[in-house]
Amino acid sequence: MSTPHQFLLLSSPPAQEKEFQELKAQYGSCFAFHGSSIENWHAIIRQGLIVASGTKFQINGAAHGKGIYLSPLSTYSFSYSRMGHHLHNLQTPVAKPSVDKNRFLSSSHLNCIALCEVIQSPELHKKTNEIWVVTKESHICTRFFFVYEDGQVGSSVVDMTHSKWCRLVEDALASCFMPVVPSRAREQAHLNRTS
Repeated sequence: MSTPHQFLLLSSPPAQEKEFQELKAQYGSCFAFHGSSIENWHAIIRQGLIVASGTKFQINGAAHGKGIYLSPLSTYSFSYSRMGHHLHNLQTPVAKPSVDKNRFLSSSHLNCIALCEVIQSPELHKKTNEIWVVTKESHICTRFFFVYEDGQVGSSVVDMTHSKWCRLVEDALASCFMPVVPSRAREQAHLNRTS
């Protein structure tokens, strides 16, 4: 993901994680990215993603209806993280201000995206190849969190519809002893739903 600041979130809020695991056993899951401005991430990590459409928390439009907007393409979600704004547009290098060496991130200009695990139920609407909408908050959990500092740009080649990337994600989750539905079981759950 082209950043040293990569975090694996082993669970979402406990009540949501329990329901998510039950739904995952029934429908299977897949992965997609969610981009949001830096000021939203504290609440997202603490409470999970919410359906903000039509509320005071809505930041972007809802052209494809109410729900949590995702994309299997990292590039698409980077634009919603506001990557490309602030210092990313500068043509000349920026001198970094001196900061305390104990500080975790030295930049005041951060961009973040998350890789989320999503239940493959009828509540997941794949509107286009780039836009997916989840209508139920209990059907999505943030699993990975990526932070980019001044000028860092994320990898544009990550497409979670390709099995190569899914295997890497599943291996990372499995190495942390988190129960992951194997690819074949997820594919079978999908076939059962569509037959």
